[in-house]
Amino acid sequence: MNFFTIIRRNVLRHPLRAGLTALGVGIALFAFCMIRTLIGAWYSGVEASAKNRLVTRNSVSLVFYLPVAYGNTISQVPGVERVGFGNWFGGKFRDEEFRFQQFAVDQNYIDVYPEFIFAPGEKDSWQRDRKGILVGRSVAESFGIKVGDQLQLTGTIFPGPWDFSVSGIFDASNPDKDTRVMFFHWEYLNERNRAEFQRQPDNVGFFVIQLAAGANPAAVSKAIDERFQNSFAETLTETETAFVQGFVSMSSTIIQALDVVSGVVVVIMLLVLANTMLMSFRERYREYSILKAIGFDTPKLSQLIVGEALFLSGLGLLLLALLLLPIILLPTRTLLGDLINFVPVFKISFRTFLLAVALGIGSAIIASIAPLLALRRMLVTDGLRELG
Repeated sequence: MNFFTIIRRNVLRHPLRAGLTALGVGIALFAFCMIRTLIGAWYSGVEASAKNRLVTRNSVSLVFYLPVAYGNTISQVPGVERVGFGNWFGGKFRDEEFRFQQFAVDQNYIDVYPEFIFAPGEKDSWQRDRKGILVGRSVAESFGIKVGDQLQLTGTIFPGPWDFSVSGIFDASNPDKDTRVMFFHWEYLNERNRAEFQRQPDNVGFFVIQLAAGANPAAVSKAIDERFQNSFAETLTETETAFVQGFVSMSSTIIQALDVVSGVVVVIMLLVLANTMLMSFRERYREYSILKAIGFDTPKLSQLIVGEALFLSGLGLLLLALLLLPIILLPTRTLLGDLINFVPVFKISFRTFLLAVALGIGSAIIASIAPLLALRRMLVTDGLRELG
């Protein structure tokens, strides 16, 4: 009889307890994976942002606009290859509950984002149609939008109905890139703004800058902001990563709370496993004494204890794999349904799974510490006195 057989039989002496312990470990690790994946989804926009793009906005706040003429000045800064601009629109479509991003942009803005993939002719069709709109795949699938459809958004910042024609539906080459977005012509917005609203026409919310190869982002950012020092609308230029990170940091309290919860889940799993191991050791105290008496030394008995903990943890990891399998195989839209409008990127990474495996193994080893210490202090005579 080998050690593994002994370990397996020891664990299965109490199948209900072993099953509940493995269930607790599996569910705890599953909860950990879900929380870490949700945090990863929150930061997906940061990870998908390009390192060779800058964003220039008003130094006071994103709420304040910049003159569209700033684009010509920015394009002359050494290291700048292309400059696009955009305005946040903030309209409602059908159901106010499901929101997505809408931007009024120029042609250069689309060209600055080569990761957006269009079908042949769609960008040209959009350029020809003043009311044309480009729709991200996630939005199109959520609302059943097709090329050629007529859409109407209800403006909030710029009130009233806004009619559009769908010129194209685009995908993203990077799976972490959010496609819950619509783009339409800035000229269309500016014309109505000047005629109807007078809400600072000929102004934009931000500029997006594509850097030339080898350009230093920090140096280019500083050069751009120096061009507009002491002007009536000073600028703040930062990398796209820092710009997106600023929005994510607004939810830092939620992220910190999720981090704490994931830690608590791991601690609970450890306590469950440690309690089972202590109960098992107390029940087999006399057996360990007999094994010691017939020649089993402490290292060999320690292997039995650690092996039992690893066996239970392994059952929990097997359950984790079974629970994660449908999440990995099913499409995100099938899995999340309408929640995809809020969590567009929900993917269990291999790194997260490996971390869960490491926590499972580590918890088994830590849970074995108390029984191992008790085994080390145990005297054969103490165990033998309990016989009979």
